[in-house]
Amino acid sequence: LDDANWAGGRKGKECTLILTEGDSAKALAISGLGVVGRDKYGVFPLRGKLLNVREASHKQVMENAEITAIKKILGLQTGKVYEDANSLRYGHIMIMADQDHDGSHIKGLLINFIHSFWPSLLKVPGFLIEFITPIVKVTKGQTSKSFFTLPEYEAWKEQNADGKGWNIKYYKGLGTSTSKEAKEYFSALATHRINFKYDGAEDDQAIDLVFNKKKADLRKNWLRDTDPEACVYHNNRTLTYRDFVNQE
Repeated sequence: LDDANWAGGRKGKECTLILTEGDSAKALAISGLGVVGRDKYGVFPLRGKLLNVREASHKQVMENAEITAIKKILGLQTGKVYEDANSLRYGHIMIMADQDHDGSHIKGLLINFIHSFWPSLLKVPGFLIEFITPIVKVTKGQTSKSFFTLPEYEAWKEQNADGKGWNIKYYKGLGTSTSKEAKEYFSALATHRINFKYDGAEDDQAIDLVFNKKKADLRKNWLRDTDPEACVYHNNRTLTYRDFVNQE
């Protein structure tokens, strides 16, 4: 853990814990902190995928190093109902994962973890945030344009002579962004940050549907009816949990 300077103090509620997908993403976040400073931002790298706590035994949860660490870093109390995040060491969690299926799954497992033990926290506005990075960046001279989903990029290509004359960079994951680009991302945080928003019981049902072993048959129907072209359009600054589940 690279702890925020203000974490756990009276300004802890202003702090954001950045949970990254592995160490290369952590290095990217640390580069970005060169722009925003370390007072309000801490970084902790996740090792692989978080345990699906909905299916795990009490013993598995208690002995899981990642979950123990996250609880300790945030100061979470088992069984507590939170009206707000003011009593925690950090007032916000920002997930920074690759823009691929694995990254989406990591975000989902973290949502599932909080929803299983502290569903009240998911209702706190701005508590959970995702940090998005480009999948493709196109450049021509001084002009550059970033795309956060492939459907958006494909639509642009159709309207722009298949990208002829543009320099096109594909990002395999967070590790392919340079530290210069990390600083650019953090300089324009509003563009790269999406707040998760709780919008009622359908959100709870969506999270339960995809992570509950007992819902296998319902999940098959859901998968069959899913639009393979569905994606989260990142010009929206908020995202409900059910839209995250259904579109990402």
